[in-house]
Amino acid sequence: MTSKYRCQHDKFSLRKLKKRGFTLYLDELFDDDEFPSIEPGYCTEECKEKMKEIYRITFEQYLEIINKYYDDSRIFDYNLGKNPRGCDIWMYREFFSTRPPVSPQDEYARMAIKAMKVGIQDGKPVRLCELPPGVQCDFDATNLPDSEEDE
Repeated sequence: MTSKYRCQHDKFSLRKLKKRGFTLYLDELFDDDEFPSIEPGYCTEECKEKMKEIYRITFEQYLEIINKYYDDSRIFDYNLGKNPRGCDIWMYREFFSTRPPVSPQDEYARMAIKAMKVGIQDGKPVRLCELPPGVQCDFDATNLPDSEEDE
């Protein structure tokens, strides 16, 4: 059954979500005033199933990046002025979204590398836990080239 009225969910596309990733609709899906919401007379069974799938994909991808973020977070003893700057989940995600080659001189890459268990291998961002045994990446927190910010 289709509705003759425009549903508020018509703008949501599974194809776009699969292409662009979970951040596409994340803010809207967390808006308590608007979602989740089914409007009688506007929404259809197809709409309902599409929105369930959009929520499922979005939250699975979101949960995956959150789990990786916490797995890769370095824990430091408190040492005012000596600890690296923090790396939030969006900076972490951006590190992995950067098109190669990633430079070890890039300020945000350096922040992620120092605060997280990540590095650069052949110009690509990597999680240290995913490297084969015995393989060291080109740049990680223990072997970053000096930069002006370090001086």
